[in-house]
Amino acid sequence: MIAKRPFPAHHLGYTRNPFGRLTDAEWAAVAVLPDAVRQALPVGCHHLQLLGPRGVGKSSALCRIVAELRQAGRRVAYEYVPPGQHHFKTDLADVEVFCLDEAQRLSWRQRRRLVRWGGAHGRLIFSSHRDLRRWFGWQRPFVISIDLQPLVTEAHWQAVLARRLAAFARPETPRLALAPDAVRYLHARFGADLRAGEALLYEVWQAAEGVRTLRAEDLQAALRP
Repeated sequence: MIAKRPFPAHHLGYTRNPFGRLTDAEWAAVAVLPDAVRQALPVGCHHLQLLGPRGVGKSSALCRIVAELRQAGRRVAYEYVPPGQHHFKTDLADVEVFCLDEAQRLSWRQRRRLVRWGGAHGRLIFSSHRDLRRWFGWQRPFVISIDLQPLVTEAHWQAVLARRLAAFARPETPRLALAPDAVRYLHARFGADLRAGEALLYEVWQAAEGVRTLRAEDLQAALRP
């Protein structure tokens, strides 16, 4: 039997696999907000809708936003609506900003409840796979909607991966790295689906034997059956 390494990523220059499951604190720390989202945050009189399909970074952006607003002293509540659930459970009595993930799963009654609260009590920042602005009625001009999909450029991939690798890098240690053409390949192969690219990189890091710079052909080989 081959003995397992006690710290399986140390030989690669990392404290652990950088693309493994993250804690909430780690997730907030490594998330990269696109410039358009960051510019919308100070516009406190407007609600903010983050649009896009699975994997474009909606949840990551919300996680970062929640952390930054709390650090700034705002009373923020966050809730994720899981598959099969059609309502939110958060008590909004003392909340300034409500960040809701997967808002498209709400029933029409719950959407109306959400919009009423936003019109009278606080700011809504929510993610959705579908544009929900029509539910806001008179508030619609006060909803900033940002489609994240076109913002996931090659440069954004580079920023996301660089921050993820740096967060788990061992100091002053040679480490497994990605060449520019590897990042270019990920963007070409997965487009805006950051989650799919990170899943591939998790497997690549798990299988890696030592420190080197990974190129596009290495990632292509990892995808072959």
